[in-house]
Amino acid sequence: MTVNEVAARGFSRAAAVYERARPGYAAEAVAWLCERLRIGPGRDVLDLAAGTGKLTRDLVPTRARIVAVEPLDEMRSRLVEAVPGVEALAGTAEQIPLPDESVDAVVCAQAFHWFDAERALPEIRRVLRPGGGLALVWNSRILDDPAQARLDAVLVQHHQNSARHWPERADEAVAQSPLFGPVEHHTWPSEQRVSRAEVVGVAASRSYVASLGDPEREVLLGRIRDEFADEPEPIVLRYIVDVFVADRR
Repeated sequence: MTVNEVAARGFSRAAAVYERARPGYAAEAVAWLCERLRIGPGRDVLDLAAGTGKLTRDLVPTRARIVAVEPLDEMRSRLVEAVPGVEALAGTAEQIPLPDESVDAVVCAQAFHWFDAERALPEIRRVLRPGGGLALVWNSRILDDPAQARLDAVLVQHHQNSARHWPERADEAVAQSPLFGPVEHHTWPSEQRVSRAEVVGVAASRSYVASLGDPEREVLLGRIRDEFADEPEPIVLRYIVDVFVADRR
């Protein structure tokens, strides 16, 4: 399996802190996604690049059959611990370990920007049944939120260095693909209430931070620790949850 080098190195090292520090997804966003893709009893759903199962666990109450595919052993082991009973397979978006037309919906949270879209979209369509659909989900940081702005001021250089590995707008690859219909986009506000120590964990969970060498990473995390040292708790980090849905053609 081939995985982006920054993502593989960073998320393999940061699986535990990713599970501990990353926010989940707004309940309203998940509810809409499930209604739109008709995720429920009797339906088969693929959570692609599922990570530690941040979205997977929110799909379990629907009583759909869920298969989680995640390439990194460290992330997948955390998923198995956090969401027991869900089938978890090793695989990538470019090589999905499922038969043709075997699922009714594919969901992908916080990961599509790492994919090779030219290879991944035909694979996603291959495993989708007629009438099925694809949902892409992101927690997008609100950078004019005061706490997010302070955090971003420390992270921005490292983030910009990493951004060259991402498409500018991952959802545009779906919109431009003849394999899927028009993209429907909805947003919801969300927030994460954290301690000063947890702000450091939020930063440490990012692939471009986790992939740094130990001395450079510790200096960066120390700067974040100092930046928020006097901040009253809880610290509120605000997000927009972006959900993009497109039906299989």
